[in-house]
Amino acid sequence: MDSNYLNDFINEHLPSISASGVELESYDKEHIVLCAPLALNHNDRGFAFGGSIFNIALTACWAALHMECHKHMEKPNIVTRDGQIRYRQPCDDKIIRATCRLPNERQWEGFFAHYEKTGKTSLSLTSKIMHGDEIAAYFDGVFVLLGEDS
Repeated sequence: MDSNYLNDFINEHLPSISASGVELESYDKEHIVLCAPLALNHNDRGFAFGGSIFNIALTACWAALHMECHKHMEKPNIVTRDGQIRYRQPCDDKIIRATCRLPNERQWEGFFAHYEKTGKTSLSLTSKIMHGDEIAAYFDGVFVLLGEDS
């Protein structure tokens, strides 16, 4: 898959995420990493703004699902059903990075089998924002893949 696909999709379809400078840093079978500059996502104290951290972390999980679904269908219809974040410490790294660990091959097979059978399915994903070697925030979300007519 073209490595620019996700960045182009964000720029065209997700204006608030695009405005925060979120970009794909890396993507493989195990992880997806999104990054965004602190310069566009800071609060009055110079730390990453909590809302920005939430959006970047959520987008990493959504992107993980979107990238895999795009391998199976042209326009995946993905919505967020639930999302919560736990902030552990402030982050003032110049680049904010959100990492989401992808499901393994067997989990993906079950996910898509359920979708084929019912026309929708859901998946729980977790991402984390690091500050140096320490975790700044954990995000847990539930995402739903809906049929194209939904």
